[in-house]
Amino acid sequence: MKEITIIGGGLAGLSLGVYLKKLDIPVKLYEAGKYPKHKVCGEFICGVSEEVLHEMGMDNIITDSTHHHEMLWAIGDEEVSRRETPHVAWGLSRYKLDLDLAEMLTMLGGELMLGKRVKLDEFKTEGLIRGVGKSKAMGSQEWIGLKVHACDVNELAGLEMHVGEAGYMGLCEVEGARVNCCGLFKVNKELKGKGSEMILNYLRANGLNDLRDRIKSWEIDEESFSATAGFSLGQQAVGNDFCIGDAAYLIPPFTGNGMSMAIESAYIAGNQIKRYTEGEMSWGKCRAQYQQEISTHFKKRMRLAMALHPLLFKKASITLLKNTVKMRVLPFDYLFRQLRTP
Repeated sequence: MKEITIIGGGLAGLSLGVYLKKLDIPVKLYEAGKYPKHKVCGEFICGVSEEVLHEMGMDNIITDSTHHHEMLWAIGDEEVSRRETPHVAWGLSRYKLDLDLAEMLTMLGGELMLGKRVKLDEFKTEGLIRGVGKSKAMGSQEWIGLKVHACDVNELAGLEMHVGEAGYMGLCEVEGARVNCCGLFKVNKELKGKGSEMILNYLRANGLNDLRDRIKSWEIDEESFSATAGFSLGQQAVGNDFCIGDAAYLIPPFTGNGMSMAIESAYIAGNQIKRYTEGEMSWGKCRAQYQQEISTHFKKRMRLAMALHPLLFKKASITLLKNTVKMRVLPFDYLFRQLRTP
């Protein structure tokens, strides 16, 4: 059986590794860091089906997660909507999830090489998967992602999304009564601070003062603070590489679909790779078939997300959004499903 090499042990890489091992395909995965570790991530899964997770051998995601059925939207300091989500959202920290998947991969017999930074040109192209996460956009410093965990919070309205003047932050309860506070903001080089102080400064600069006061009153796990910048949203430049997860598509975070897309891309990749390892097709055809399938699978949601995202940063469209939500004429359920289905 032909061996598959995965560069990058994030959610997509680990999910693919576990799935391939379930299919009895040899896997070697290289990860520059070590587990467990915190990452900038919304930390809830809403989109990928229970059937796909079962087929991939990842049922523990559902078992270990916090189930969310409600969602709150606020614009500035004003709550504009509180409602049930059309589909359940599973809250689970990357700190736990990535560690669990890494342990599962090794238990299934996959080779996991930790703390080893490698270059793609060190490997043969055939059988090589790139799951290195967000591609750094040369010269781009438009966005910054910030995340921290709060502990013992008992005043959360399910999933919360708070839209500010030049950014937004989502709140999601994960395991252990912890709340993930994760936001995307337009970079403001005048804002300084370390750890949660930087998050509080960005919230204040974006007019999210009530949310700032809430987070400031909570017990913060400063070791959970993470930040990332220098990336671009949308389809990533993949060239001739076989890319999965964020290395292929980086959907705007407000959709809450990034983790689902990482798992979905791993599932689609695994099914094509199985055909390659069984001798049904060449590696070039395998890669081409995969790229065509994920393009079709993600095209609708990516186009819609990229069209909606800029509207969250314009005063006129924000005012319109607020009014349509209040009047209950925004097709929320329809948009929710369109951002999660092929």
